Amino acid sequence: MLNYKFGPGNVYLLACNYGAASMALLREMEEAGVKPVLAYVNYKVDPTLDEAYEGLKAYADGHGLILECLDVEEKAPGKEEFPEWARKIRYAFFKETYEKYHAAALFIAHTQDDVIESYLYMKEKGIKHLRYESLGKVQAKEGMIVVRPLLHYSEEDLLEYCRQNGVPFSKEADQFMASYLESNIRKEVVNNLNEVERDQIIEEMKRENDEKISFVKSLEQRAKQSDELYIREVLALSPSEFAETILEYVNAHAPSHCTITPKMLDDIRAMCLDKREIMSYRLRGTYYLVKEYDVISFDEDGANMPYSYVMEKPGKLSCEVFDLDFSMGAEDRGIESNDYPITVRSALPQDNYSYHGYLVPVRRMLVATGMSARLLRVWPVLLNKDGKIVYVPRYVKGFSEYHTSVLKIHVKEEEK
Repeated sequence: MLNYKFGPGNVYLLACNYGAASMALLREMEEAGVKPVLAYVNYKVDPTLDEAYEGLKAYADGHGLILECLDVEEKAPGKEEFPEWARKIRYAFFKETYEKYHAAALFIAHTQDDVIESYLYMKEKGIKHLRYESLGKVQAKEGMIVVRPLLHYSEEDLLEYCRQNGVPFSKEADQFMASYLESNIRKEVVNNLNEVERDQIIEEMKRENDEKISFVKSLEQRAKQSDELYIREVLALSPSEFAETILEYVNAHAPSHCTITPKMLDDIRAMCLDKREIMSYRLRGTYYLVKEYDVISFDEDGANMPYSYVMEKPGKLSCEVFDLDFSMGAEDRGIESNDYPITVRSALPQDNYSYHGYLVPVRRMLVATGMSARLLRVWPVLLNKDGKIVYVPRYVKGFSEYHTSVLKIHVKEEEK
């Protein structure tokens, strides 16, 4: 039911009201070996909320779970204003608890009924082309990673799950939700749909979103199977789809779990939008996302990373890959003073270089010299102010330097 990769040592928060849906989610998380911190909100408007808290507390104590409870002191508004008032209080509490425990994600037991309700509401308002995000499992919301793994299950499905698996829950808690928090569409339409009508609405939603759904599904598959993501494609996604795609990609390529936070997602999106063509973003330890022109790839050892440096005028430059001294000029390498500022960066697949009057792919030329894969990834090319490659260092084993300017590339003993 969950289809979620949990990280060892991570803390997960579960919004739990002791109703059937949230208790089914709790049981599934426990079955996956996770002991979430439970977050319960008592709005103090109905005695059943006190009873639901006592039932949840007894369950938490019996299963070794931490239970955080918010007793709302503020006077509740009327039923019409109650849902929005409660939502603000609820999420403020979730965020406070999320930060207290440094949680990796907040789990919420939203169901298929919530998705259908959103669709019918937008349809009633005349809003066309429901955003696929309503079906998204992962969101970055209010500074938290929010996971909704039960969107393909109806409230009735989860009620039956609890009955069949002996999971305790409070019918009264669900009745409170229905009375105070559900919209008229939920009460009058969604709750009265039979299975055929429910399937018809889901199919209608899919038809309206068919093109977007196909695009997102193909991108999800690529995130799991491909070594690269295309930046233009991931930027076309909604925030929810972007979050889920990045999580899928990192989980598929990282040798061990890597927790992604909302800030990290913001930073990764910013890197994608940045005008710089070569960048990297450290996820944790030696895990990096690497941007090279229009693609993102994953690097697991932090070594031999792509790079790009700009030299405004003749001078010195040193990094892990090379030491360069052009302070006395580099005319002996065909680099003139009017070529500055020059860019020194790693060679890319699309690079071409004029060699003996022929335009030759740089990497193909370097591969032909017998260069190792490691060197190929970091071998420098030099571009003039117009972005034209004006110099590619030669690679010959046993090479003896003859230039007066200095460009010393760091190679391993077996590569010399």
